[in-house]
Amino acid sequence: MFTFCPRCSKKITKKSENLFICEYCDFHLYENPRPTNGLIAENENGEILLVKRKDHPKKGYWDVPGGFVDPEETLEESFQREIKEELNAEVKNLKYLTSTVDRYLYKGINYHTICFIFTGKVDQNKITVHDDITEIKFFPKNKIPFDGIAFVGVKKGIKFYLSALKQSNPTPKSE
Repeated sequence: MFTFCPRCSKKITKKSENLFICEYCDFHLYENPRPTNGLIAENENGEILLVKRKDHPKKGYWDVPGGFVDPEETLEESFQREIKEELNAEVKNLKYLTSTVDRYLYKGINYHTICFIFTGKVDQNKITVHDDITEIKFFPKNKIPFDGIAFVGVKKGIKFYLSALKQSNPTPKSE
C-alpha cells in the first residue's frame, strides 16, 4: 500500500500485513483499520432501514446509514453527524450492538475498516435523502436484499442483529 516513507521520503519496506519500516530513518508505519459506524434502525412495522449508495465504492448498492469517524470525534459524535448528513434526522435510543471488520476499496487502495454497529430509532416521517445516498427504504426482516448489500461487514452486522432478535424472541414450539 505504501511505497515511500512519510518522514524522509525514502523507499519503505512492507514487513508484515500491517507494518511498513523505513530502512533509512527507521520510521515504523502501522496500517491500522479506519473506524466507521453504521445504524440498524427499524420503523414502527419492524422493518429495517437501508440506504442506497450514491457514490463509489459500491455505488447503487444498499447499505446502512453511517460512515467514517473523523479525527477529534467520538464514535457517538460521528454517528450523530453521519445520520444528520445522510437522513437529516437524529437518532434516539442509540445502543452499541457489535463490530465487524471489512475492506473498503477506494481508488485502487484497499483500506482495512472496523465498523461499530449501533441500533437506534429514527422517525420514519422525518427522514429524507441527503448527502451521499439516493434512496431510503425499509425492508421486512425476511426480505433483506443481502446480495445487494455493499459491504461484507454490514451483511454480518445485520445477520448478527437478526440472530440476536431471534434468540431473544424464540418462536414458540407447537405441541
